[in-house]
Amino acid sequence: MLRVLTERDLTEGALGGRVAVAPQAPGGTVTPEDAVRTALTAFGDGLYYVFLDEEQLESLQAPLTLRPDSTLLLVRLTALAGG
Repeated sequence: MLRVLTERDLTEGALGGRVAVAPQAPGGTVTPEDAVRTALTAFGDGLYYVFLDEEQLESLQAPLTLRPDSTLLLVRLTALAGG
């Protein structure tokens, strides 16, 4: 079955901070420390990209300048079937 996201799905997902193709069951309790550790590992492994004001951040050590109108984008990469 092919699931297509509607404009309403995209809008609601964006308002909630996450656009998903299918509902997922809650995973359980995660501490902030565990979440940060997992995010840093995933960044280092190249599982997602981070863009700040349309510039890709490639290092966690580089200084950042955030402005009130800055845009932060996280893009999670997923493998395609068969590839």
